[in-house]
Amino acid sequence: MTTTGPPPALPTEPGTIAARIGGLRQAVRRIVAGHPMVYLPIARWRDPEAVLEADTALVIDGYQRSANTFAVVAFQVAQNDHVRVAHHVHAAAHLVAAAQRGVPALFLVREPEEAILSSLVREPFVTPEQSLRSYAAFYERVLPCRSGFVVATFPEVTENLGLVIRRVNERFGTRFAAFEHTQANMEVVFALIEERARRPPWEKHLGHFLSGRMSLDKYRAVTDPLRAAAAEELRGVPENRVSRPSEERRAVKAMLRDRYLAPELAKLRHRAERAYRAFA
Repeated sequence: MTTTGPPPALPTEPGTIAARIGGLRQAVRRIVAGHPMVYLPIARWRDPEAVLEADTALVIDGYQRSANTFAVVAFQVAQNDHVRVAHHVHAAAHLVAAAQRGVPALFLVREPEEAILSSLVREPFVTPEQSLRSYAAFYERVLPCRSGFVVATFPEVTENLGLVIRRVNERFGTRFAAFEHTQANMEVVFALIEERARRPPWEKHLGHFLSGRMSLDKYRAVTDPLRAAAAEELRGVPENRVSRPSEERRAVKAMLRDRYLAPELAKLRHRAERAYRAFA
């Protein structure tokens, strides 16, 4: 895929003011993101449709850059209906709350190295050490609720989401439509993913679609006229945001890998890998 959007920014060097601010934000989030009564009201204030509510039919969530966007978009493409999904909170509290309430939930997991390197491309003010701590804390907080949801790895989601959805149906007695990885369906999904990355003027309608308040057919009917009018304005795709393969991001991740593999981070890497293996 090609793009005219700007390339991802290189991460900030550790010890700089920007890195310290990023680290402070990460530390605060780690403290509150594991507690549903604290974090979910904050998340609901930011995006009320995306957070677990009484009418939620399914929670799809995981640590950032773990195929969250692909899973949610593809799931809703397959449903083409009004199926309420809570998604993209990226906090352990969301999955913990789903397990506590008995709401069907799908926990998306990805090995720490790839998940963290990908997240660092999107958040250049965060260091590998900070991300490793956040990753491990996320998985460790969710682990006691492991029996309350279905777990799916990054390859499972991106290569056979239909099987994952069938596992959800078997586990919770639901009847969600399974996604089929046909070329036509994949083109629809990646077009919607890129559209989301552009943050178009009709972003609110896209949020309705992702949360299941609007079917795919209705979303298209509402936004097709707007999309045609804004074609030139929305040509570029910001590479640090879009959730699909990108040569530009791969290049930045390659430069980051040495920082991630630094000897002083060995204990944190082991902690993160151990947390991942508890699920995968």
